[in-house]
Amino acid sequence: MLCRSWLLLCLLAVGSSVVISASGQTKAEGPVRERLLGAWRLVSLETIRPNGEVIYPYYGKHPEGLIVYDRSGWMSVQIVSDPQPAVPTASSREAFLAAAAAEKVAAIDGYYAYWGTWTLDATKSTVTHHIKQSLYPAERGEEGVRHFVLDGDHLTLTAKTHEMGEDHERKLVWERIQEGRP
Repeated sequence: MLCRSWLLLCLLAVGSSVVISASGQTKAEGPVRERLLGAWRLVSLETIRPNGEVIYPYYGKHPEGLIVYDRSGWMSVQIVSDPQPAVPTASSREAFLAAAAAEKVAAIDGYYAYWGTWTLDATKSTVTHHIKQSLYPAERGEEGVRHFVLDGDHLTLTAKTHEMGEDHERKLVWERIQEGRP
């Protein structure tokens, strides 16, 4: 009897987050994973300096974006800066390739995208993006760990980054796109 009581006490102390399902997910990860699935529209993107100052060095104050997490474990993200690139005005791949180099640079500077797979660690509140392909070739093969907060139909992702000679925190707020609504 003492042995059963001790075992029950140990199971209660450990909690459900370490009970692994046949799929390899913990019981705690299942509901969180379900809540992450789907398409999310970018609401805001901020870069926070070590002193707390919020800056907008790459995408402007009102960029547009989309992040998608699918059930099979794939994800993708795209962001267009504010203001949106206006050149080149080419409407085909062939015309884009023929555009002036400066126009192509402007288009690329105003756009960001990557895709890959994703994994979740519900106990640490992190989602890792395993980047397979990116607009920036150096990101291919990287693993981007994002801390996440789910609050209703809003998802906040934060990541640490070192750029412009200092450490920053990048904070992206996303809003769930409801089925049937663009």
